[in-house]
Amino acid sequence: MTKQFDVIIIGAGALGVFHAYHALKAGKTVMLLEKDKRAQEATVRNFGQVVPSGLIPGSEWHEYGRIATELYKEIQSEFHIGIRNNGSCYIANTASEMAVLEELQAKFHAVDYTAELWTAAQLLERYPMVQTGYAKGALFFPQEVSAEPEILVHRVLEYLSVKFPQRFRHRNNCPVVGTETAGDTVRVSTADKQEYAAAHCFICSGREFKLLFPEVFATSGLIVSKLNMMATYPQQHTVLPGNILTGLTIRRYESFTACDSYQQLDAADVPQDCVDYGIHILFKQRVDGSVIIGDSHLYAPIEDQDDLSIFYNDMHINEIMLREAKKIMQLDNWNIAQNWTGFYAQHEDEIFCHTIDKRIHIVTGIGGKGMTTSAGFAQHNISKVLNS
Repeated sequence: MTKQFDVIIIGAGALGVFHAYHALKAGKTVMLLEKDKRAQEATVRNFGQVVPSGLIPGSEWHEYGRIATELYKEIQSEFHIGIRNNGSCYIANTASEMAVLEELQAKFHAVDYTAELWTAAQLLERYPMVQTGYAKGALFFPQEVSAEPEILVHRVLEYLSVKFPQRFRHRNNCPVVGTETAGDTVRVSTADKQEYAAAHCFICSGREFKLLFPEVFATSGLIVSKLNMMATYPQQHTVLPGNILTGLTIRRYESFTACDSYQQLDAADVPQDCVDYGIHILFKQRVDGSVIIGDSHLYAPIEDQDDLSIFYNDMHINEIMLREAKKIMQLDNWNIAQNWTGFYAQHEDEIFCHTIDKRIHIVTGIGGKGMTTSAGFAQHNISKVLNS
């Protein structure tokens, strides 16, 4: 029997789940299909930092991040999804990095996005665990939030089931093996020989490029990034509020590149091995007290992504990250309890969107900003497709 819906979504990561959310808000019936028992790719393998401050002030992607942040807070007020509003703090290590922070504060104020500039003394008063020799000052964004990535998207799924019980269905362990259009309908078939139909299908498949439309992905220009991350054992005394980002981040995130003073940063201040492995240092403390530290970046075109050492973490990269992290932060316990990799697809156009026969919509390649912007971009995309 064919089951009929208004919208079918393939993939239960952040892009898929929030496409479902906005379709449901628009009054549609939705079926969400996930090939694994639970989503397990980039949406759950990240820091859980929601940082619109990393995106160019006033840009459409910064706006998507603002929308997503408010949406997270709104859902959290109704249903626990693990959102904490503790802000984001960028710590400058050099005078030139501090000059970039000062310029960026003015740019964010111009678009009505609160940013507080702190001296080194003000930073150390609020974050006494920062190494005094590292800090030249900081820029703090009090409105920004952090998430627990291992639970966020799963809790949002539960929320959708509770809030829209008559119009929302989802299936896990359900690989989709075929999609085709027939007139004004998309037919979706699954590995267990079920068939579903809808007016529109959104394929939010992360870095899965082999099952559906491989010929489209082969010429898409998508590449895959591999990240190394690790987490300490729970800290007994150290408390790290919110998202903590550092001088290496200032040199990497695109919001800073919009500043004229960015050109004055001295490349010699960054160790060559950090350049080689795309390392910038972030910290985020989990609810259990453990601290996530990372990350690094290695890249491959999608046809070569299996060559990104998918079975192993390179401990040499982890050791470099720990070396740099210890220059910045004082922790009770630097012993590493876990280390893992994350993989995400990215595209030079910020995201890869491709429509087939006006009813099958591929949406992937949002890059490292998925936790920050997926919920906002999905609102835009659902509105565009459903109202076209």
